[in-house]
Amino acid sequence: MSAFVPLLLANHREFVRDRTALFWTLAFPILFVGIFSIVLSRGDDGASYAVGLVVEDDSPQAQALARLLAEVNAFELTQGGRGAEIDSLRDGDRRAVVVVPAGFGASIDAGAPQPLQVHYDAAQATTQQVVIPVLLGAVEAADRALTQTSPMVTVEFVTLQSERLETIDFIMPGIIAMSVMNAGVFGAINMVSLRERRVLRRLSATPLPAWALVGADVVFRLVVLLVQAALLLVLAVLIGGVKVQAANLPALAGVTLLGGLAFLAIGFFLGAFAKTEQGFFPIAQVVTFPMLFLSGVFFPVDAMPDWIRPLVSALPLTYLGDGMRQLMVGGAPVNAMVVNVGVLAAFLVVFFGLAVRFFRYE
Repeated sequence: MSAFVPLLLANHREFVRDRTALFWTLAFPILFVGIFSIVLSRGDDGASYAVGLVVEDDSPQAQALARLLAEVNAFELTQGGRGAEIDSLRDGDRRAVVVVPAGFGASIDAGAPQPLQVHYDAAQATTQQVVIPVLLGAVEAADRALTQTSPMVTVEFVTLQSERLETIDFIMPGIIAMSVMNAGVFGAINMVSLRERRVLRRLSATPLPAWALVGADVVFRLVVLLVQAALLLVLAVLIGGVKVQAANLPALAGVTLLGGLAFLAIGFFLGAFAKTEQGFFPIAQVVTFPMLFLSGVFFPVDAMPDWIRPLVSALPLTYLGDGMRQLMVGGAPVNAMVVNVGVLAAFLVVFFGLAVRFFRYE
């Protein structure tokens, strides 16, 4: 018992002397509360969603319906042709597309209404939870205004996918993207450990080139990362029933490698500023934790407040998660695939350069 107090004081002094670990350990709970407050808030009361409208009927009823839908504050309504609007939906520029078919007005006059078609992407959780209910309410209100009788205007839902995607189909690509991020960023801990134990200092006095030391570690981390991602993918198919598009597996492996390299570069850059392993973990957590909630891997990006969107666009996990979701389940993109690949490549080049610039043997 006499040794307990001195050991306790020794641990306290060691912790306090590592100012980096001390600061981020105290700052992390504050960041935690702040991120949850943003994500779980109700967001902007004036949030609006892009909805396409295709009017294929020239009757007064069809024109009146178009005017009533345009008055819905929650919608940014864009009217165009069926092909163009469906393409915009596939590209992620629309949340839904409403098609008023030819003969709509005549069918209402005849008492046999022809249903409106609502095209949407079932992989977008916000569309199902927010846009569709608001749209149904608007159609119901328009129905009352047009017919003044019992409900006659009906809705037929058409999804982009041949099979309806479930919540698990949206979440699993995000889980794999998260594992790639963690494996990459925290994979740099080995270099921090070697520097802390002065192994790097001794190696610097040998003929061993720095590129061989770092390259061997990077290749090993990439192999581990790919095995982990492949295991999660198999479990997603076998247990979760995720409908993976097999034809995209080679492209998915390429995006996984690119994302892993980008996050490894970020990890090595962060590791250059950590003196100890204990100091590295809080720094890495402060960088990775916000991405889990603000990059759209678990919570839809369009459900977040507008003022946070620029930060979302600055996070590499946003582009990795979006790319994986497109390739795995064919969900509507947040960004074009070339944008996702380009941004991840930019993060790789920039942070690899910074990591080389600040790399230290001791």
